[in-house]
Amino acid sequence: MPSSSELLKNHNKPVPGATRLLFFPISLGVIFLLCLLYFTDMMYNCPPLAGVLSPREVPGHPFGSGINNVNNNNKFHSLINSREGEDNFRNNVDENRRQTERSVITRRLQYFRLEWLRQRRARVDWKNIIKPCVDNMAWGLVKEHWGKTNRSNATTSEIIFKDIRPAGEFSKIFIQSKTSDNRTKLIGGDTWRVYVRGPSSIAATVFDHNNGTYEALFLITEPGVYQLMIYLDYSLCDGFKDPPRDWFITGDVQGANHRNGILGPLDEYLVKQPFNNGTPSLTVTVTKVQLKVPFSGK
Repeated sequence: MPSSSELLKNHNKPVPGATRLLFFPISLGVIFLLCLLYFTDMMYNCPPLAGVLSPREVPGHPFGSGINNVNNNNKFHSLINSREGEDNFRNNVDENRRQTERSVITRRLQYFRLEWLRQRRARVDWKNIIKPCVDNMAWGLVKEHWGKTNRSNATTSEIIFKDIRPAGEFSKIFIQSKTSDNRTKLIGGDTWRVYVRGPSSIAATVFDHNNGTYEALFLITEPGVYQLMIYLDYSLCDGFKDPPRDWFITGDVQGANHRNGILGPLDEYLVKQPFNNGTPSLTVTVTKVQLKVPFSGK
């Protein structure tokens, strides 16, 4: 007969038949759960079959209306974002246009200040006025290439550039001096007068660039049609020549009462030729004021 200790050991050992009975349903349940999860994932993540409506497209589906509402909200927000993008784009375009206009106005104001100071300085800067003739002012001196055959002629000379701006801004033209046989000159020393006549009359400030070209700068303040009258007074620095050294000895203290012919043959010393045979050299139309800048504090 077995002892009590042996009975306890045999009682603790599992019964083989019961373990197999419990293991089978548990395994079957796990397999079923995995299959359920697999088909659920396929149903909601894979694209629907052709001709079969997905739950999102069924109006009566319990989740369909909510999903459609989310889609509608997304479309609404995308529409708002697109309109905001268009507004931002328009605002950027308008801001760029305003910045461009401000930069253009700034450049035009700088140009006006530059030309204003340049014109005022030219009227008193005598060194710059005589600069092209500084070494050709002695009476009787004839430099090389400065002979009478190279004297400018107003009839053959021409306007090679013009920049006519609205009223209140500086305009300019460029004159190219030529000889009587139509040769382009590359030296300065001519004296041109330019008058602008129209609703107002002004005299232009002429700059000698010492290369055969002359710049006439003028400020028209009233709009309208204007005509430019141009005259050639002197050439080859004849307008800057000093008198003979004994000029005030042979005459009186005022330099008058000299005998005739004391200077020799002048040979068209005073040119006094009108440009374009005396007809208006150029007719221009000046538009209304465009550059309007208020005074600070006004």
